[in-house]
Amino acid sequence: MKPANHPPTERLLAYATGAVDVPMRLLVETHLSFCARCAREVGRLGEPGGTLLEAVPEEPVPEDLFGRIWAEAGRHEQPRRVEGLPLPPGLLAELPPPERWHWHPVPGGGCRMARLVKDVSGGSGLYLIQMNPGARFPRHAHLGVEEGLVVAGGAWDRGRFLEEGDWGSAPAGSRHEVIADAKEGCWTLVREERDAVRLSGWWGVLQRTASLLRH
Repeated sequence: MKPANHPPTERLLAYATGAVDVPMRLLVETHLSFCARCAREVGRLGEPGGTLLEAVPEEPVPEDLFGRIWAEAGRHEQPRRVEGLPLPPGLLAELPPPERWHWHPVPGGGCRMARLVKDVSGGSGLYLIQMNPGARFPRHAHLGVEEGLVVAGGAWDRGRFLEEGDWGSAPAGSRHEVIADAKEGCWTLVREERDAVRLSGWWGVLQRTASLLRH
């Protein structure tokens, strides 16, 4: 099934021109692995840059360049899928090994999350969230913009059912909860602009208390 929800054009343009941080780049590339339509759009948006490059005078290429490239490539394993993780091999190749991920349970039960990448300069983070069938990610507020996509299964978010490859977003200051598909559950890849969410209600009280105890 083709994704029905896509990144806005400005996100694709920023990706095509290299004006995104690492979490956003990985998020967009994961969507492109599901969506031929957006892959074509990225190609179209990148055409002006290609025209400019063609106008740049050619420089001689060192004779041993390609040999060095192949030698370096041969020292790395080909990206491959990891059993139990529904992530594209290209994404896994850019992440720390799964055995180094630190999974944290989400209050309420049935959900867990791990931060995969943090952008030190901008402060954003890329998370993987797993939700068991029918589980609820508690109502929460976003300190910054949240953008993400479903990589397996599906989930209800503010009246919309998002499926594999679908892109979703939540503006800074917004509140919502997410409910996983009752049969398949849901795996979601999420970029948090401020690298944090704040749970609402009693879950929020517990979250803040746990944070104080850690310090």
